[in-house]
Amino acid sequence: MRKRIYIALGLLFLLSCAKDITKVTIAKTPVPKNFTADVKVISYGGGDIACMLFAHRFSQGNIVYFEIVPANDAKKIGVTFNEKVIPTTKRSWGFRGFFAIAPDQQPGTYTFTVTIGTKKIDIPVEVVKTAFPVSTVPMDLGKFSKKEYLESPEVVEFIQQCTEKKQKAFATQYNDLVRGRAFHPRNVHEVNSPFWAKRIYKLHDSTSGKTQTVERIHRGIDLNGDTGDPVYAMLDGIVVLAEMLFYEGNMVIINHGNGMFSYYMHMDTLYVTSGDTVVAGQLIGTVGSTGMSTGPHLHVSLMVNGVQVNPLSIVMLPIRD
Repeated sequence: MRKRIYIALGLLFLLSCAKDITKVTIAKTPVPKNFTADVKVISYGGGDIACMLFAHRFSQGNIVYFEIVPANDAKKIGVTFNEKVIPTTKRSWGFRGFFAIAPDQQPGTYTFTVTIGTKKIDIPVEVVKTAFPVSTVPMDLGKFSKKEYLESPEVVEFIQQCTEKKQKAFATQYNDLVRGRAFHPRNVHEVNSPFWAKRIYKLHDSTSGKTQTVERIHRGIDLNGDTGDPVYAMLDGIVVLAEMLFYEGNMVIINHGNGMFSYYMHMDTLYVTSGDTVVAGQLIGTVGSTGMSTGPHLHVSLMVNGVQVNPLSIVMLPIRD
């Protein structure tokens, strides 16, 4: 009997040690020392409601965070931007949410509308133009620039499988999972390729001996790093994909709820698996050069209800639980 007790105590000790080993690693600070970004604010205050909109810039390709505090305890409100319905989350202090200013949205004045009962409040939002960069130097991506490789049956089949996995991941739905401010995905801020840059790639055809060029938009931002450098989750959420894909290499997609996803590409090592719950600033993997990559770096993207925005435009916003 005593022997059984000792064995049980030993197992409990091992389990407690295992829990210590599996504790997650969190970034030391939300942003690297060399990263700075200011925040613009649009405020509205009336007898029935107080509303604040925050953005790094109210311009193309940025995310907007808003807080709405009704004077009376409202159970439900309606919010639209440019006549599109925006999901909101009820908190103890009021309501909050996010919306995207699309990279191709025309500059001009748009309306942010809050509806409480029969009352509508319109708040003008001036959207300004963003000067997205254009690269004129064609990039050679090795085998990824060879037409016969990209069109080989096994590669075509694998690309299709990867596409279906991504579609399934982005189709997952959760309520708002964000509990606080965002984290920078790296511990050093060094931009390799900016958001929404137009880039040109070479495409070699060995049959004809000709080389074509293909234009593509960079739907994220590339951050410098050496193989093995840390990669952190930008926001709280649930991992909906974590595996090796064709173009993306080792990829992690995190669902943050209410239609917001961040995703991380070309990583060397993954520390999370599909179904894991992660917190902002959690170490999810390391920088690498897997997939269609010319060298070690981190590609990170942020998508809000199907619209791509500059992922770093969320980092300094004062998100509260």
